[in-house]
Amino acid sequence: MPAPAERVITMIMSPEVTGTQELKLLTSIIPPGSSTGLHKHNGDEFMYVVTGRGEFVEKGRGQDFEPDCMLFGRANEEHQVRNTGKDMLKLVCVYSPPLKPAGLLAEAVDLAKKHLTSMKKSTFST
Repeated sequence: MPAPAERVITMIMSPEVTGTQELKLLTSIIPPGSSTGLHKHNGDEFMYVVTGRGEFVEKGRGQDFEPDCMLFGRANEEHQVRNTGKDMLKLVCVYSPPLKPAGLLAEAVDLAKKHLTSMKKSTFST
């Protein structure tokens, strides 16, 4: 994703990629000084902090976090994650119900589909 909400998103599971119907699972890597930008979803977002430090903002209030924390973005509430540290911030994100892909998220879904297709071809080729 481009600045100002610069980050790398990797789609792992979604209805469009793996057929799972109950959730969408992805990773998000946010460089120092960047953020997800203020946004909201129709469903809940659960974010596990793998590495990095930052600030989670919801309802205009910020809360600092560190690795091995769980963040929760409530459905229909504006929120954002900001990397306030010096290292890359790595999140594992679960959306329930799954988000509908649009814009750059749709591009992440397409890339994941292509990757899975190439993996299947290489796995089954002789």
